[in-house]
Amino acid sequence: MSQRVISQRVRCCALLKLLLLLSLAVASPAMAQSELNIYSSRASGFIGPLLKLFEAFTGIKTNVTYEKKKLLDKVAADSAQGSVDIILANGFSELIAAKRKGLTQAVTSAKLEERIPARYRDPEGHWFGLSKRARIILASKARIKKTNFTYEELADPKWQGRICIRSGKHPYNIGLIASLIAHKGEVWTESWLIGLKANLSAPPTGNDRAQARKIYEGKCDIALINSYYVGAMQTNEKKPEQKAWAAASNVIFPNQRGRGAHISITGMALARNARNVENAKLLMDFLTSRPAQFFYALENYEYPVREDVAVSQLVAGWGRPRFDIIELNRLAALTENAIRLVEQVGFDAGPTE
Repeated sequence: MSQRVISQRVRCCALLKLLLLLSLAVASPAMAQSELNIYSSRASGFIGPLLKLFEAFTGIKTNVTYEKKKLLDKVAADSAQGSVDIILANGFSELIAAKRKGLTQAVTSAKLEERIPARYRDPEGHWFGLSKRARIILASKARIKKTNFTYEELADPKWQGRICIRSGKHPYNIGLIASLIAHKGEVWTESWLIGLKANLSAPPTGNDRAQARKIYEGKCDIALINSYYVGAMQTNEKKPEQKAWAAASNVIFPNQRGRGAHISITGMALARNARNVENAKLLMDFLTSRPAQFFYALENYEYPVREDVAVSQLVAGWGRPRFDIIELNRLAALTENAIRLVEQVGFDAGPTE
C-alpha cells in the first residue's frame, strides 16, 4: 500500500473520530429551522468543513457571505438591517477595525474566557481568537546554512539583495512591525525598516506562497511568511509544484533565544445588530471546542488557540517553538503607527539603486 493511501486512511479515521467527538460535544438540535448569518474573510476551504459539521450537529442553517478584501465594508452596509450575526476574520487587523468601527458587541462567556488565553481575546469581549499562526522565516537549504535567525538581523547589510517579502502594508507584516514597535520602540523600528528595505532583492510583490517560490527559483534566499502556508504547500496535491517550493527552504522560527516568534490570529466577533444572537454564541462555543480546535490543527496546519489541543503531526515536525506572548490588544494600539512607518520609509518601493 502506498504511503499516500495510508495517509489518506489515517486522515479519514481521524475525521471519523472527530465526528464522534462532536456528536458528544454539541447538544442535539432543538432549533432545526434556525439560521445563522456569517460574514467571513476566511476562505471557504478553511472554514467550510467546520460549518458543515456545525449544521449537521445543531440543525442550524449557516448562510455564509465570503468577502476576502472588503469584509468590513460589507458588514457595515448590511448590519443595519440585522443581516449579520457573526464575523469570522482571517486577520487580527480586521477584528480590531471591526470593534473600532462599532460593528461588534461584547460577549460575556466563562467558556470562552477559560478556553482562550487572555492575550488572544479582547479584554472587553468584542473579539476572540480561533487559531494562531507564526510569522516565520524561510531560508534556502542550498544557499543559507544558518538555522537560527532573529527578526532584528534581517536588517543587517550582509543580507543585501537576498530577502523577499510581500507588501509591507499587508496585515501580516503590519502585525509584525507593530510587535517590533512594542518591543524596540518606534525610532528603532523605523531604522530596521530602512535596513530591511535595503536588503530586499526586489520591490515587494505577491503573496506568502510567492515568496517561497522566489527562493526556489533563486530570486532570493530568505523570506518572511506565515507558518501555515508551509503545511499547505507541503500537502498540495492539486498544485504539486508547491511541494518543491516548500522543500527548497528550511522553516525557521525567529527569536528562539529571546521573546519567540511573532504570533497573529484568525478570530470571530459577534455583530452589533445580530438577530440570531444565541445561535451565534453557539457557533462561538463550537469553534472553540476541543474537536473543532483539533480540526483547525489537522486541516489548516495552524496552531490551536486552545493550549490543551495538540498540533497536527506535520506541524509538530517543525519542532516546539517559543512564541511571543505579548497581548495582541497591545499591538492593536500600534497598528496605525506601523502603517505610518511603512509609508514613511517608502518600503514597498523596494531597495534604492
